[in-house]
Amino acid sequence: MWNVVAVRAGCTIDPVNYFANDNLAPMIRHNSKRGRETEINNNMQRQQKLQISLNYNYNNNTVVQDEVQKQNLVSTGLRLSYDDDERNSSVTSANGSIKTPVFQSLGDNIRLDLDRQKEELDQFIKFRADQMAKGVRDIKQRHVTSFVTALEKDVSKKLQEKDQEIESMNKKNRELVDKIKQVAVEAQNWHYKAKYNESVVNALKVNLQQVMSHGNDNNAAGVVADHHQMKEGFGDSEIDDEAASYNYLNIPGIPSTGMRCKSCNVKDVSVLLVPCRHLSLCKECDVFTGVCPVCQSLKTSSVQVFFS
Repeated sequence: MWNVVAVRAGCTIDPVNYFANDNLAPMIRHNSKRGRETEINNNMQRQQKLQISLNYNYNNNTVVQDEVQKQNLVSTGLRLSYDDDERNSSVTSANGSIKTPVFQSLGDNIRLDLDRQKEELDQFIKFRADQMAKGVRDIKQRHVTSFVTALEKDVSKKLQEKDQEIESMNKKNRELVDKIKQVAVEAQNWHYKAKYNESVVNALKVNLQQVMSHGNDNNAAGVVADHHQMKEGFGDSEIDDEAASYNYLNIPGIPSTGMRCKSCNVKDVSVLLVPCRHLSLCKECDVFTGVCPVCQSLKTSSVQVFFS
């Protein structure tokens, strides 16, 4: 009985696309952003080429296997089971022994390339993270600096305003102190003047008391002398006329004109002149009179006298 046996005699060798890794991108250069972007683009291109190469190897492997199978299909009239089995086993073992090292080498290269790309990507991410952190720190520092500068300006402006207010207050205080000193001096002067006026009044009281005591004794003699001079009408001196008309106490029997003002001869006397102490002017005439009308001495001050 004739059997037709399909013998598969062939081997499959997967083509390997080796990439030249000599032109791999160097380590990340921290000072070149454009170089980093170029390196990333090159890595992506290499990955695409690797994927295309793997697809191409797989397709070639499939085509070669199909061609070998077609070429090794042989029809024989006899079934040589032992030889066929031995040949098939040798071909299968050879095919498996060829495929295993190729795929292992290809997997190692892919793994190394992926590890290298992962490392480069990690370094790039770390570099970008450091750049972003530095940028954030710089922005924060600028914001803090601008805030501190604005705050210093505001504080300086407020301090200047407060200094101006303090200077104004100090100026007002100095003015008040000067005014207080001036008022104190004026008050002291008024005090001295009051003391002086008090002493003058006391002296006047003493003089009035003395005049009153002497006037009571000489009342009759004075009246007789005055009447005698009025009867004679001759030999009257100016001093006697002044003395006769100058009556301090308005003694009864003497004409009331003796207490009249020596300047206007209309109003009663009410002002004592200092230092001569003559009671010879009224209040109105004291304003524009500079000398005593009795003794013609210079007037330094005057004191108003009130009679009860």
